Order: sequence, then C-alpha cells, then structure tokens
Amino acid sequence: MKNKMIRQLTGVALILAIGIAACTGGSKNASTEKSTEITIFAAASLTNVLGELIDSFEVIYPVKVITNMASSGTLARQIEQGGTPDLYISASTKWANYIDSLGFVLTPFTDEVALNDLVLIAPAESSLEPFPIDSTLNLKALLHDNRLSIGDPAHVPAGKYAKQALEYYGWYDQLSDVFLPAKDVRSALMVVELGESPLGIVYRTDAEESAKVKIVGTFPAKSHKPIVYVSCLLKDNDESKAFYDYIKSERSEAIWKKYGFNKS
Repeated sequence: MKNKMIRQLTGVALILAIGIAACTGGSKNASTEKSTEITIFAAASLTNVLGELIDSFEVIYPVKVITNMASSGTLARQIEQGGTPDLYISASTKWANYIDSLGFVLTPFTDEVALNDLVLIAPAESSLEPFPIDSTLNLKALLHDNRLSIGDPAHVPAGKYAKQALEYYGWYDQLSDVFLPAKDVRSALMVVELGESPLGIVYRTDAEESAKVKIVGTFPAKSHKPIVYVSCLLKDNDESKAFYDYIKSERSEAIWKKYGFNKS
C-alpha cells in the first residue's frame, strides 16, 4: 500500500514537473519572441509620435525598437563618427542628404514621411493673444528686452527654419543679440515652458503637446523652406525595412495626424 502511494505521488510530481517545464518553455519562447532589436535615430520633435508608432508596430512585428532622440544635426554627427543605427529620421533634408553623401543610406531607401509647421509660442499665462505674423509685426518690442528661444541655427533644423523665417521678414540681424539658442527643439520649448523666455519659435506639433505654452502666431509657409521629415534606411535587414515601410503606410497615417503632423 505504501509503495503504491509512493508511485502515485511520484506520478503526480512527474506531471507537475512536465507542466512547469511546459510553462517555463512557453515563457522562454515569449521572452525571446521580441529578441530582435533595431535602433532608430530620430529628430527630437518626433518623440511623442514615434513612441506611439513604435508601440503599434511592436504589436504587429516581433521586434524591439530602441530610440535615440536628439537634433537631426547631432544625430548625423553621431552616425558620421560610427554610431550607425538601423534607421535615421531627420527633420532636415540637408542632414539626410549629408548622411546619404557619406554612403550610409541604402539605395533607394530614402523618403519624405511627414510635414510640420513653424510657430511662435508664449507661456500659457502670457497676456498675448494670437496674431498674424507679417511684415508689420515688431517682434523685438514684444520681447521687452528679454531673450527669444530658438533651436541653435548652427545644427538644429528648427533653428534653421526659424532663421529662414526671421530673415524673410528682415528681423534676424535685429534679434541676433537676444537669441537663446537651444540644443534641440524640445529644449527651446522647455525654456518658454519654464518662463525663462517670453517667446520662442518651435514646431507646431511640439507646441500643441504642451499645456504650458500657447501658440500666438504661425509663420507663413512662404517664409521658410518646407519642414519635411525624411526617413533613411541604413541597415539591410527585414525588421528595419518593415519599420521603414510601416511609418509610411496608411496604417500609420492616423497616428501622424493625431500628433499634428501632415503626411508628406
């Protein structure tokens, strides 16, 4: 009787062991299901929209997407120095073309994926009401001897577009001594959010994501080059190509629009 009970208990233990092994094996498969990783270098202004694009992509594909967000110029320099990602998404055709000229971009995997607008912002509590931006505007007077927050025109695309717009109206030289240049557009936005500057020039999409600032003017499209985001494929693998195709597809269009971008 005793031996019979031992055999029964041994049988139960064996069944439990098999069940645990099966569960462990299943967990292992689930954990390795997304073992493939790709890295995306992308303009800082894409932080929010790219986060949701990645979430929706990872639901469909067994891929883990890692991001490095900074100004397009900073990212281009990192790529030039050897930090090659799978994809590079630039807010500037200039920097995309530069990376292409160095031989990093796979042919013909370069495409425009979205468009943006350039706006003038103020802290949310500012007394300024929205106004048209045209040649009659006295922007320096609105600053009241304070600084104007912009991305650094030397390497930040948002700053380059801001410079173009200010030059279009003949304001750039007048304001050159009051610029507060930032390392990227998100930093330029933050300066205004913190009240360290009464005005800033950023992308519409960044301004609309912040509850701490308001848009007081939109720079006319004629005042600067089109704000175009360019996607470049740098590594030849199925996962990277799948993401490259996904952000251009109709499935991603609603996400781009949700964050204020226009599809190219």
